[in-house]
Amino acid sequence: MDREDVKNEMNGMQPVTFTLRPIGVVRSPYHSMRDAPRQGRLSPGVLSKIAIFEEFRPGVGDLGGVRHIIVLYWLDRAERDLLHATPPGTTTEKPVFATRSPNRPNPIGLCVVEVMKISEGCITVAGLDALDMTPVLDIKPYSPGIDAITCDGPGQNTPNQAM
Repeated sequence: MDREDVKNEMNGMQPVTFTLRPIGVVRSPYHSMRDAPRQGRLSPGVLSKIAIFEEFRPGVGDLGGVRHIIVLYWLDRAERDLLHATPPGTTTEKPVFATRSPNRPNPIGLCVVEVMKISEGCITVAGLDALDMTPVLDIKPYSPGIDAITCDGPGQNTPNQAM
């Protein structure tokens, strides 16, 4: 589909809005963006809790015994009008969708964390970079066979390319 096809398809369409309901909140030692690591894996020993709201607790159980989960959360303190960002360790500004900046039009955070404990509607995890009281949108089991991508060869992402 080329640009004109997309333009014709979208002609007359109204922007769509969504209503998201958090399933819980993060309880974290990080209270400002300056406190938090730029990626949760940079602080694997730091524990946080995901407090699941009562109505969603039956959806947690023991999480099927998985060791790692993907946490999706709303970066409620992010700036939503930025379309460029300068990744850490660089001086070159990049388009926001080529970065992992929290400041973006739809600030959805994603972090793979290790499950340490599940108790009374609370999931204790290691390696979460979210700020205290961040709304949690969803939790999914991490599956290495599906979620891990081996990056071999030229042109593939490396850990420092998409910060």
